[in-house]
Amino acid sequence: MTRLEKEDIKRIATLPLHWEKLVGKTLLVSGATGFIGSFLCGVLEYRNEHYGDNIKVVSLSRRGSADTATVKYLRCDITEPFYVDGRIDYVIHLASNTHPLQYKEDPVGTITGNVFGCYYLLDLAKKKNVERFLLASSCEIYGNCPDTPVDESYSGYIDPNTARAGYNEAKRLSESLCQSFASQYGIDHCVCRFARVFGADKTKNDTKALAQFIGKAINGEDIVLKSKGDQKYSYIYVADAVYGLLAVLMNGAAGEAYNISADLDDTSLKGYAEYIASLSNRKVVIKAEYEANVSKAENALLDNKKAKSIGFYPIYSVKDGIKRTLDIYKGE
Repeated sequence: MTRLEKEDIKRIATLPLHWEKLVGKTLLVSGATGFIGSFLCGVLEYRNEHYGDNIKVVSLSRRGSADTATVKYLRCDITEPFYVDGRIDYVIHLASNTHPLQYKEDPVGTITGNVFGCYYLLDLAKKKNVERFLLASSCEIYGNCPDTPVDESYSGYIDPNTARAGYNEAKRLSESLCQSFASQYGIDHCVCRFARVFGADKTKNDTKALAQFIGKAINGEDIVLKSKGDQKYSYIYVADAVYGLLAVLMNGAAGEAYNISADLDDTSLKGYAEYIASLSNRKVVIKAEYEANVSKAENALLDNKKAKSIGFYPIYSVKDGIKRTLDIYKGE
């Protein structure tokens, strides 16, 4: 782990949040070996080492890892019925295919990992009488948005008659499952609707556009833009994504969804490509061509005022996060 990554973990772990709510508690996390999940575990490990919070994490994933003082890793396919022994205080569902190549190669698994996983985790949460269930949802539930930032009341529009829609619709159905469990069984839950999360992701070969731009820069190559680049999307650096997750877990109102995104800077996809190219002394090459399994949304800007009302104030701008990501990779 680089110095900057350690700094990011420390910065989130030392924020003035209601950490007392997690002291001595056990969190069951699906996808804890993934990008957001591994950062979250790093933050909780820091809390234990430096503050003695005695937080336990039970990680559910298809790939295990060596247990630590904080995290117990269990190999588990959450698309099948399962049970975990012992006390569980919080459940966090992070597991999902998260980028276009995965949607293309495993469209069925994209749906089942989200929906079946959400169902079995909610069922376990009911049996364990947990304090809160937290679902990691996505800005993609909104589909193509108006050219102004949307808040959580916007219902969105998605054409379900495509394989690419499986991710979007699975997130929407997972949110509905949470509401149904709340209505029928009284499950306390909250939803994080994450903007496009980026950073130094070593857990997968991320094929989202921004990740590809960063990868080209690291390899000293020109950045290829496969559209005119007029799209305007909200993003969030991984450290801030975990900050938002923790704020919602600790402070969110039961049954509510929260947009978790960086503050807007009016930069288009092409603008971010040009910024990354400028940091690496390369240029942007436009090769507009049709690509399946990528978002067709032209606008997906999120209003994050609701999350700010519960104490989430993004630390990094998108450009700050991009530069930090490049510096982390170069530091390796």
